[in-house]
Amino acid sequence: MKYLPKTLLSAALIAFTGMTASAQDKNSGVIDYEVNAKMPQRGGAEGDGEEQVITFNQHFYFSGGKGKLETERPDFGGRGFGGGRPGGANREGGNSGARGGRFGMRGPGGNAFVDLNGKKYLQVFSKPDDTTKVYFAEEAYTAATAPKLSEKTKKIAGLLCKKATVTIRNEEYTVWYTQELPFSYSPINGLLPDGNGVVLSAEGSRRSFNALKVDFKPVTTELSLPANAEKVTEDQLRDMRREAMQKFRERQNGTN
Repeated sequence: MKYLPKTLLSAALIAFTGMTASAQDKNSGVIDYEVNAKMPQRGGAEGDGEEQVITFNQHFYFSGGKGKLETERPDFGGRGFGGGRPGGANREGGNSGARGGRFGMRGPGGNAFVDLNGKKYLQVFSKPDDTTKVYFAEEAYTAATAPKLSEKTKKIAGLLCKKATVTIRNEEYTVWYTQELPFSYSPINGLLPDGNGVVLSAEGSRRSFNALKVDFKPVTTELSLPANAEKVTEDQLRDMRREAMQKFRERQNGTN
């Protein structure tokens, strides 16, 4: 009997250590999203004629208060912006990007950084004719406007999620978000209903993001901005993208 207290203490220490390790594990890992986006057929404008659905994957790496979104370049049937350069999965001037709920598909190759502690998206861009220079602009997290909360819950990728309905730019999204992770993030800015949480599923009429897997593991991907990154305003970055897209279109028209 005299050894019982030590036994109980050891068991408590083991349990506490296991809980601590489990909590620490959730600070580092990757969320794998499947993205579906509707786009007009080649030569058409949005809303004209039949549309095609593009499906591709995004990977959000997180560790130590930093995050990075990497987008696998989808197949546009020869329509993509050469070599996965600016524009990622969207057409410039379309419905994806950063401002006003448009974030999930921008940056060189569709990549972007996130300051999880400061709650800021860091849009990055390199000009196709000078990839040695990197520019970035900051965008603060935007809270959802008048979200409709629900009592419904379900598990996505092993994490308990709450349901909400959020409208951005006249498009309604069904959102499932978890508060079981030690940071906040949404693949589209403006979807977080409570201000804190991680959006694991968002489905609208034109695009959807769905987490297929959340893998807690050490992250070896570089999560910091390039050392030579130059800060610019969002407007300046937008102008650079438009200029690059215009040059791309001119080159395409010149070869057709």
